[in-house]
Amino acid sequence: MIELSQHDHGSLVGGKRTPFTKHGAARSQQRSVPHAVVDALIDFGETQHDRQGAVRHFFSKRAWRAYNAYLGTEAKHYDRYRSAYAIIAEDGSVITTGWRH
Repeated sequence: MIELSQHDHGSLVGGKRTPFTKHGAARSQQRSVPHAVVDALIDFGETQHDRQGAVRHFFSKRAWRAYNAYLGTEAKHYDRYRSAYAIIAEDGSVITTGWRH
């Protein structure tokens, strides 16, 4: 099931950064997905549960439009992250990040 995240954008507006596992931090760096984009995926992205406790966050067209509206004129700088995703564990830490093809 896919649903739009119901977060309050707290991690983007002076909130706490999302914690990363060691593996998640390594993959985020290797795959060039910045922490700010992971926070945006969690706050604006849609979710898909894997039935084992983890949740995949990604930008759908609707989620991307909401994120662009939030960014305003800065949105053009983030367009390359439109196909990014993040897998989040039950405890809220980032397991891995990547790119949808």
